[in-house]
Amino acid sequence: MNRRLFARGLMGLVLLLLIAGGWVFHQEVVRTFSIDPTVWEPEVSAFEQADRDAAPPDDAILFVGSSSIRFWEELPSDMAPMTVIRRGFGGAKLTDLIHFADRIILPYSSRAIVIHAGGNELTESPGNARRTPQEALSDYRELIALIRTRHRDIPIYYLALRPSSLPGARDELMALIQAETESTAGLEFIDAGAGLTLPSGGPDPELIRWDFIHLNRQGYEAWAPVVRDRLLRDLGTSAVID
Repeated sequence: MNRRLFARGLMGLVLLLLIAGGWVFHQEVVRTFSIDPTVWEPEVSAFEQADRDAAPPDDAILFVGSSSIRFWEELPSDMAPMTVIRRGFGGAKLTDLIHFADRIILPYSSRAIVIHAGGNELTESPGNARRTPQEALSDYRELIALIRTRHRDIPIYYLALRPSSLPGARDELMALIQAETESTAGLEFIDAGAGLTLPSGGPDPELIRWDFIHLNRQGYEAWAPVVRDRLLRDLGTSAVID
């Protein structure tokens, strides 16, 4: 009887955890597809508190963007010996970065900025205020113009969206942004996705987390070297802080 009660209690606990996890995931999805950028206020406020607790380094490389930056917990070691600041949050869209730029981009004395965002607004999902690739390009241009009001000369890199099983709009936006960077001084484009794909061109499932969306550690290990080598090649030892 005691074993039966224990088993039932354990099953109940597992069910509660699954429900709680599902609710958290649901809330995250709802916020990702919200047109109101202030849904990310808790995350941005936490960044500001972290900066108050410990002053961010000058001349570091700022990585800003959506969940692929947010979950890149090993970013500092993956980019070593370069010093980085990681400011990825939720399912950030380019419009969210625009809204919070004066708090998580402009204040830093960055050596360079790496942007990774633009995929969430392209998603075909109920409730999402979907942007077309051309509209997302306009958002990217607006973000760059805003950054240039403070940082006129530093290099700005766009880190391409990762390979997708539903490329379509993603590939169109990447082509538009790549053309924009190639025709604009001070903008650079990094495509580090080759090591994440199968021979068919789709994403390698072995490199994706349990959520079927984000990279696992092995995925980051395949993604990071291309980014690191490009930044080191371009920025050299001036991006390294002793």
